[in-house]
Amino acid sequence: MYLPLSYGQTMYYEVHGASGAGAPVALVLHGGPGAGLSRRSLKLFNLKKWKVILYDQRGCGRSIPFGVPSLSHNNTELLLEDMERLRKVLGVKKWYLTGGSWGTTLALVYAEKYPHRVSGMLLRALCLMDDEESAWLYEPNGAAQVFPSQYEGFLSPLSDKEKRGDMKTILEGYSRLLTSGDKKEQDKAAAAWTGYEDAVISLVPREPKYKGGRDLSVAILENYYFKNGGFLEPGQILRDAHRLKGIPIDVIHGRYDMICPYRSVMELTKILPQIRVMRVEDGGHSGYFEEEAGYIRSLTDAFAAGLPRNKETLRAARSKNLSKLKTRKISRK
Repeated sequence: MYLPLSYGQTMYYEVHGASGAGAPVALVLHGGPGAGLSRRSLKLFNLKKWKVILYDQRGCGRSIPFGVPSLSHNNTELLLEDMERLRKVLGVKKWYLTGGSWGTTLALVYAEKYPHRVSGMLLRALCLMDDEESAWLYEPNGAAQVFPSQYEGFLSPLSDKEKRGDMKTILEGYSRLLTSGDKKEQDKAAAAWTGYEDAVISLVPREPKYKGGRDLSVAILENYYFKNGGFLEPGQILRDAHRLKGIPIDVIHGRYDMICPYRSVMELTKILPQIRVMRVEDGGHSGYFEEEAGYIRSLTDAFAAGLPRNKETLRAARSKNLSKLKTRKISRK
């Protein structure tokens, strides 16, 4: 289904699951920005109990326009307005927010602005979208130290001057390439951008494979939002986190997340002691392995059933040896 937005843009969205008036409603916020919705998220809910809403944020998936043309009216405040527009159209009073990576950023900012509209939150791979996180990922003294050859590939499309620059210089260089209007140059830059991200998303690097479409929107929108600090004020999420004290929040985060370091979880839990944390001891940024998916399903089942909430912090303890990481399979069931 399509929903008209401000400035002539249009959102694509889907509604799945229970149709009864009493069913809890979940809104799934995809990552990226630019990754688009994934129906794989539906496996995290009992659709006989839950109504689940998926949608493509501005500039990606089936929302219109796609990519660069969407940037003239695309920022975090507009994304919050889009969420409110969708909520009102669907007649939802309160919803349960869930998502990963950038999806957690958007969930937190929305909940800080509209806490009375949020029944609960389930956040995977927590992202505060601050300069410290971005510098860790895009400058040479962070994740690049763990994945040096992949980082070299990430820098390859840039000029020599841009390669030697700081995070802001690197992001500006990519912006130049991704918005150039030259399709070949765009694709080359997008392949390098997403290739690096795909490599560091788990502890065992994957061979990058550029897929066009989705990868292009991820590169364009991630670069645009990261270059602009997520359109957030410095420290905004932590500054306003006190507004979330009445909301039940669960966080699932990999100890070895190279994109969103675990430090962000520690900072947020200092302010919000009600957060339950599952730290995946052998986990990276990806969160769709069977163990994590099963844990998330247990949380959504308990929430739908209205079970009492255990306030203790949780940690995932595995006996698996890290050398067996290559055998771990992403759940496709």
